[in-house]
Amino acid sequence: MLKPRAFALLIFLSFFSGSALAVNCLRASTPLENTVCNNDNLRWLDSTMTVIYRTMLVNNDSRKVRKDYTQWESSLESCTTDSCIERAYYEGIGKISDVDNQFDWQGQWWNMRAPNMSGGTIQFSRSAEWSITIDMHAWAGLNKDDFTAEARKIYGMAVVEKMIDTSNCRLLIIPKKDGFLQVHSNADLGCRLLMPSGVFFDGRYEKSNSDPRPKPTLFTLGIFDNKARDKRFHALTGEDYQKFVETANMFIYQDDIDNIGARVLSMWVRGAANRQTAIIMYTPEGKIWAGRISPSAQGELQLHYYTSENKDVKYMPRTLVRWKMRFLNN
Repeated sequence: MLKPRAFALLIFLSFFSGSALAVNCLRASTPLENTVCNNDNLRWLDSTMTVIYRTMLVNNDSRKVRKDYTQWESSLESCTTDSCIERAYYEGIGKISDVDNQFDWQGQWWNMRAPNMSGGTIQFSRSAEWSITIDMHAWAGLNKDDFTAEARKIYGMAVVEKMIDTSNCRLLIIPKKDGFLQVHSNADLGCRLLMPSGVFFDGRYEKSNSDPRPKPTLFTLGIFDNKARDKRFHALTGEDYQKFVETANMFIYQDDIDNIGARVLSMWVRGAANRQTAIIMYTPEGKIWAGRISPSAQGELQLHYYTSENKDVKYMPRTLVRWKMRFLNN
């Protein structure tokens, strides 16, 4: 006999069975599937529908979502042209997405899903019955760009089919009844080709006059594994702590070549990876070493070194020495 948790999981997984999945273009076997796979826009809409469907199954009344999806899927089968299929996808997405048809579009919206030192804003400057004007700003570290577009309204949503001075970048903007905006882009099929490195539009947007995201710390970013260690590092680095946070635009694990069981993370700012970078190394027992490289007032790169151990740089761990040599000659 299945335990309650296992039974619930089995019921949940059953909702993902059958045809309620994105079209597999490697195995397309029907005219509808082949038409979708041979049209980049339809492929994007199919993928977007699948993401939204799975999300709504988890967060909403799964039986109703499944019923609405099944009804939509049946109607899709009657389409025999690209335009019919495209409109059917928009109709289906609108039907299962909990769209707010009385949504107030005006104001500035902030991407709540963007990582540290990255972000995106959307400003709606004009909203008519069938269209809306959109100004977007997106950034990742020092990489940034601005975009303007006219979107058409369809089934309560806004669809960007072409941005000014760009081509083949499409956005679907869904106003939700919880007061947020959900933005989906065609990413690799279009938008990412014109965006600076690391910049993206996709995410959940909140309305605010200023950035509403909580102020990050090295603990909330996952660089330190507990608040106590983060607090100790803050005391060790003083005012420079915030500069480490501002360097943590991109951060990855590095090897502990000293073999002392330390956790090592290097970080940098997109667009300035060779000029604004840092490394933090710490052991379970509480030993800490950290370095940060940035330009001086004269523009020359300089090292800022911090440690809970011997502060003489000649005792710097080999892990940090090797990292430093990538940016400084001495």
